[in-house]
Amino acid sequence: MKKNIKFILISLLLIAVLSISLVGCTKTPNLKGGDPNATTYNNNSLVVSQGDYIYFVNGKITVDDIAEKKDNKYGNIVKSAIYRAKKDGSEVEALVPQVAMDSNNSNGISVLGNYLYFTSPSTATAKDGTLQKTNTDFYRVEISGRNLTKLVTLEGNTNQYKFTDNGLIYLENSKLTYLPYKGKSKVILESAGNTYFPVTSTYEPGKADASMAVYYAESPEENDGDPYNEIKCVTSTGEVKTILSGKDSKTSYTIKSVESEDNGSVAVYYEKSIYDRGDEKYSNKGLFGIKLGNDFKQIGAEKKFAGKSATVRYISFEEGVYVFEDSEMYIPKIDADGNVEKADKDKIYYVGSTITQSNIVTIKDGYIYYTESNAFKRVKMDVTGEDANDNNLGQPETIIEKDIVTDYVKPVLNGNTFYYINSGYYNYMYKVDISVKDAKHSLLGIRTNEDKNAYIKFVKEMDEETREKHDKLIAEDLPTEELKKD
Repeated sequence: MKKNIKFILISLLLIAVLSISLVGCTKTPNLKGGDPNATTYNNNSLVVSQGDYIYFVNGKITVDDIAEKKDNKYGNIVKSAIYRAKKDGSEVEALVPQVAMDSNNSNGISVLGNYLYFTSPSTATAKDGTLQKTNTDFYRVEISGRNLTKLVTLEGNTNQYKFTDNGLIYLENSKLTYLPYKGKSKVILESAGNTYFPVTSTYEPGKADASMAVYYAESPEENDGDPYNEIKCVTSTGEVKTILSGKDSKTSYTIKSVESEDNGSVAVYYEKSIYDRGDEKYSNKGLFGIKLGNDFKQIGAEKKFAGKSATVRYISFEEGVYVFEDSEMYIPKIDADGNVEKADKDKIYYVGSTITQSNIVTIKDGYIYYTESNAFKRVKMDVTGEDANDNNLGQPETIIEKDIVTDYVKPVLNGNTFYYINSGYYNYMYKVDISVKDAKHSLLGIRTNEDKNAYIKFVKEMDEETREKHDKLIAEDLPTEELKKD
C-alpha cells in the first residue's frame, strides 16, 4: 500500500514538473464560460467567434522583435498574445500569454470545439546558442486557457498547414504529413507538389466536412509513364481518398482552390490539361470544378468556369467565378461547347488597377470591400439610375483612410464590425462598426505598459487640431487625467 502511495506521489510530482517546464512559474489562465458546442466563424483569421466570445490576436510583432527567449516566454507576452472578449469588446481576458504567429505567417488562429490552435516562433536554441526563432512551434490549448500542448516544431515559418479537429496536416520540405493529436505522425506523400489547404472558416463541432481536408495532385507510380495524374485528399482522420483520376482521359490536373459550399460540401477548382499523343504535348482546357458532398462524393457533373490561366476570385459552384482581366472583373459565360465568352456588358466591372483579387476583403450586400495601400474602401456594384456609368460601379467610399496593416493576415469584416491591426497606434487590434457614421475606433485588447506610456506621451504632444481629430476618431481607453496636456 505504501509503495502505491509513493508511486502516486511521484507521478503527481512529475506531472507538476512537466507543467512548470512548459509554462514556467506563470499562473495558467483558467477562464470560465465559453461554449465548445457552438459553431465557430472566421477560423484562420485574427479574430474568431464562437458562442458569446471572440478570440483574437492582440497585435502584430515581427521576428526581429524576438531577440532572446524571454521575448516569447509564456506569461511575459501581451502584444501578439491571444485574448478572449465578449462580442461587444467587454471582459477582455488573456487566454495564451505567448506570441501567436509573427510577421512571416499568413495564417490566423482557429477554434475547433473545445480547442484553440495557433503557431508561435520557436524559442529553441542551436548548439551555438543561436535562437531558432524562424522555426515554428504548433500548439493547441483548451478555450479555458488550460492544457497548452506543443504538437510539433517545423523548420521555417512559411510552411503550409491545416489544423483539423483530429490532427494537424502540414507540408515541410515538400513532405506532406499527417499528425494526429493522439498518436504518431505518418507521411502521406514524400514529395508533394501541387497542394491546397482549404480554410474551414465555419466549423460545427462533430461535423467535419470536406473542407477539413488537404487536397493534392499526385502522379501514381504505377502509371507506366502515361501522362496523367490524380487529385486526392487526406482527411481530418488521416484517411487518403481519390477524388479524380485522369487515367482514362490522359488528363493532368492542377488544383487552384477548394472552397466551402452549403451543407458541408466544397467546390474543388482545377485547371486540366489533356495530353495529345499526336502532338505529344498537353493542351490546357481551362478552369473546371466539381462539387463534393461532406462524404467526399461528387455531386452532379463537372463544370467549366473560365479559360486557361485566368486570375479569379471564387464565388460559388452555382454562380461561378469573377475573372480579372485588363482592369476588368466579370463572370464569364460558358456556352454548350465549353467555349468561354467574356460576359454581358452590364456585368463587366471596370475595377482599374486598384481592386485586385488579392486585396479584396469580401464581396457582400452588393459592395466590394477592399484595401488600398493602408486604407479600407468599398464600392457599390450594379449601379443604376442617374448614378450609373459604363463601369457598373459607383464611386469608391473610404471607410478608413489610413493605418491598416495589410502585409499580414487579412483584416476581418464580421457583420458590420471591422477588425484590423492599427499601425498608427503601435500595431494593436482595433475594431469599428462601419454601419455607424463617424463611429469611433476602439482598442480591442490591452497595451503593454511601455506602449501605454508611449501612447500617453504621443497624445500629450499633439497640437490642438491633431488632438481634436484624434478624439473624434478614437474611443479613448486610458484615464482622462493621464491624457491631459501639461
